Amino acid sequence: MNTLLYFSLPPAPKEVSTTNVLSRMIDGLGFRYRWATEDLTEDNMFFRPVESSMSIQEVMIHVYDLAYSTNRVFGGIVTKDNGPEAIRERTLQLYATLSQRLKDMDDEEFHNLVKTEAPYPFWYWLNGPIADALTHVGQITSWRRMAGNPQPSGVDVFRGIKS
Repeated sequence: MNTLLYFSLPPAPKEVSTTNVLSRMIDGLGFRYRWATEDLTEDNMFFRPVESSMSIQEVMIHVYDLAYSTNRVFGGIVTKDNGPEAIRERTLQLYATLSQRLKDMDDEEFHNLVKTEAPYPFWYWLNGPIADALTHVGQITSWRRMAGNPQPSGVDVFRGIKS
């Protein structure tokens, strides 16, 4: 049995709140990243569509850096991991712990956190690292297709399941 995080999306929250919406966005990102990076070969890791672009491995490291910084800003205490061999698993762990921490916060705790501890307004994290990570997950999905190794079939990003 595969124990890597985000095989499917966790159940949707029962109520709408700031933290639940953000948590669900992070879960969706984790799910997409998990399947975008599933079964990549060593050759895939070094694939780049043009010489001036990052390779898939470099994009994965960038997504890790985005996950790391977002997790830290929203209350996570993490140790920076530079080992490329564990980058995929560690990225998923960062998104899962961030999502759970958000689910455990109420809106007041969240608002206090982003007012007092974040160096930039909360909105910058939405249109910055979170949106950027989604863009880069799309790049990985496209580039692996270009490299001849499309994402596994049966991934349903709408429902968050793999059939």
